[in-house]
Parts: sequence; C-alpha cells; structure tokens
Amino acid sequence: MSASQETCPFCEKEFGSEETVVIGKKGADGINNASDKRGDNIIVAPKTRVHKSCRANYINQNYIDSHKKTNQLECTPSVVKRSARVSVGPYDSSTDCLYCGNKIVKFEFGVKNDDYGCVKTDCFADTILSICKTRADEWAFTIQGRVQYYGGDLHAADCLYHRSCDINFRTLRDIPKQHRVGPSENKRSRKLGRPSDTDQEEAFFRMCAFFEDNDEEQLSITDLANKMEEYLHE
Repeated sequence: MSASQETCPFCEKEFGSEETVVIGKKGADGINNASDKRGDNIIVAPKTRVHKSCRANYINQNYIDSHKKTNQLECTPSVVKRSARVSVGPYDSSTDCLYCGNKIVKFEFGVKNDDYGCVKTDCFADTILSICKTRADEWAFTIQGRVQYYGGDLHAADCLYHRSCDINFRTLRDIPKQHRVGPSENKRSRKLGRPSDTDQEEAFFRMCAFFEDNDEEQLSITDLANKMEEYLHE
C-alpha cells in the first residue's frame, strides 16, 4: 500500500477530514506485529496512509488482549444441559417422571422398582400427544410441552415415568395423590359418559406396560391371564 490509497486499511473507510498519518518502516513493522498477535491478515508497507486514531487503537496492547479474549470466547463451544422448565420447576428427563415431574427412585438395594417405567418405543410420544388433545387441560399442556421439547424422541431422551401417573393420564384422571405437588386444578365437577371400571382400566394399562418391558419374551395365554389376574387382585 502507498500514501495514495483512498481508504484506511484498518476501518476500510475513506479518509475524509479525520486526521491521518503516513507511516514509516518502524510504524509498518509495529502494525504488522500487532496484526500477527491479533490473528488478522492486515499487512502494511512503509508510506501507507492510515487514520491516526485507527493506528493507535490497533497497536495498543490492551486492545490486542481484549480482541484475543473475544476471539477465544467465540471459538469456545458452550455446553448447555437440556432441561425443560415447567410451572413447578426444572424437569430432567433422565431422573424425573414425564408426567408429574417428581424424582424417580430407580433402584433400591439392587432391586428394580416396579413403580416406574422408561420409554422404549417411538410411538409412545404419538400416543401421549393424542391423549393431550383429548384431555385439553393444564396437565396435558405441560406434558405436550415436554414431549415437543425433545422433538418427540422420548426414547433417545431416556424419559422415565411413574406407572400410576401414566395410567391416570391415559384414563383422563388427575395426577395420583402421592405425586401431587399441590392441590389438583383439573377436577371436573361432573364426569361425562358411562362410568368406567377403574380397576379393570388400571389392570389393562399395567398389562400394556408389562408388554413393553417384556417385549422380547415369549409369553403364553396362560401367563398373560395369570398376570392380569394378579393385577386385578392387588
């Protein structure tokens, strides 16, 4: 570059009325050294014309250090733990119930707790979203938000749930009393339709959960009948 160029190599603006200076060899060396420290590609030669203020800022060590810190922050990937926040607090798919949001005790003394299950199929989310549309209440709105937060891939998110919460949600009932954070806001003053046998419904959904957890086992009709009988009389 020479003193005849029309723009400042730093700000790339025309000189105008702002004070300028034509640098010598020592000045060019200082600018090129600062460019190397900054990781820039600005290279100047003696007799290059620059804005005086631009040059002063560019070779200032404090500005150089600030520039390097900014570049480091921009190049450092941020690690953010995904957590879907709901009205009652933060929700973690790997430790909390999908429905009530409370912590799940997975194991006690090495024995699997039969009170909870984990999502194992891709169609689970579709079924839950369909029930959300049917319920159309505040609880459904919360669950729908959690499902959508994970893009519907609850299996990949290692989602857990209480069996009792799953049954109540599917049968259009409230959150089970033992898992309620506060008083239920979804009570209906009058139930519509034909009264249902809640014991049979609960046994049926527990059987569905049993199928999901034991989908690789070969079960006979007798085994299934005995299991259903067991659930009905608990």
